[in-house]
Amino acid sequence: MNPVRYEKITAKQVLNPVKTPAMPFEHSINPYRGCQHGCSFCYARAMHAFLGLNGDDTFQTNILMKENAPEALREQLRKAARSRKGLAGIGRVAIGTATDPYQQAEGRAKLTRGCLEALTEYPVPLTITTRSPLILRDLDLLRKLPVYAVNISLNTLNRTTWRNFEPGAPSPAKRLETVRALTDAGIPTGIFMAPMLPYITDGRDELEELIAAAAEHGAQFVMASHLRLSASDVKVWFFETIRRHYPQLVGKYAGLYAASAYAPREYRDPVRRYVDELLERHGLRDMDEEEEAPRPGERAAAGAAASGRSSGKPLEIAWEPPADSPGGACGGCAEAGACAAGDGGFTGPAGDSAGRREFADGSGTARQGAGTPGAAQAGATATGTAAEGETLLPLAPDSPPAQLVFSF
Repeated sequence: MNPVRYEKITAKQVLNPVKTPAMPFEHSINPYRGCQHGCSFCYARAMHAFLGLNGDDTFQTNILMKENAPEALREQLRKAARSRKGLAGIGRVAIGTATDPYQQAEGRAKLTRGCLEALTEYPVPLTITTRSPLILRDLDLLRKLPVYAVNISLNTLNRTTWRNFEPGAPSPAKRLETVRALTDAGIPTGIFMAPMLPYITDGRDELEELIAAAAEHGAQFVMASHLRLSASDVKVWFFETIRRHYPQLVGKYAGLYAASAYAPREYRDPVRRYVDELLERHGLRDMDEEEEAPRPGERAAAGAAASGRSSGKPLEIAWEPPADSPGGACGGCAEAGACAAGDGGFTGPAGDSAGRREFADGSGTARQGAGTPGAAQAGATATGTAAEGETLLPLAPDSPPAQLVFSF
């Protein structure tokens, strides 16, 4: 993987209006463009194309830092406070809608922290979405702010899946620990279980273990959303990841996402019904943010009558367990395909249960394997050269290592 380069840019504004009615916030803040976490399913890869950059490896190796973000935000908030509507006219603000506000660069640049400091002067209700325990550094500010939710993104406890799809993100164990620490500090915190990956992270065992772990670590809610492939840049990079790590699923994914950015309702709705059952069982609130998904009361009538895309016929791509694994969720029917077909194609293990439990209780440790994205030497021994007088950014202990170069 190429060395990671951080470039400073100047932003005219940082508080950006969100026009999509389905979104549960009115403005967003993203101090960075690009994200070193490098999640292969991240829809923000498409945003690099608007800058004339690629949505491939460039997304995670060319990080643009809005060096004036705190100052620009403070000026916008000052003007809003003096307007006729005042700060109330801003509505709800979401930090981290495009790239992670606590990615590795934040450890040194502190742009997100600067934005939070500005928000303590002009408080508005806000939410933060991140995969990183670095957010705990800013507990002193979070306690002063009207935070209505911190969303910790976590879609699997499986170590292999984590490595394959999120090569630069902190481990699932660290994210669960972060949920517990935030909750204990009195910050409303939950799990953003997204994206659920068909045939990989949305099996019954996988979902049950993750939601149980969320409840055990003090999560107050769960937002669940299936994979969305709405831009060609994202789709091409994601399918390359599938081809490399799950070649047997390429055809199934092609069938699911051939006609839409979403998998068909016949596939998604049975999964969502099961998620609802798990949330009720574990006493967790459902903070549904899946744009096309029907609300809980509508899911009983899922199918052609439900809103959104439906093929109007039985789903042709049913899940089939690998030859060397047990059958469906019932424990191994003589005709495994019958269970899959009867539940809209929703069954299937998605990895090592023992490994997932290790991460759930924090006892497991794992490092990025050699030969996979992000598998360069640790930051302290990066092969890239830092600019004169600069210090290479240290990585969190559980973050897969990467090469770092600062170019200002």
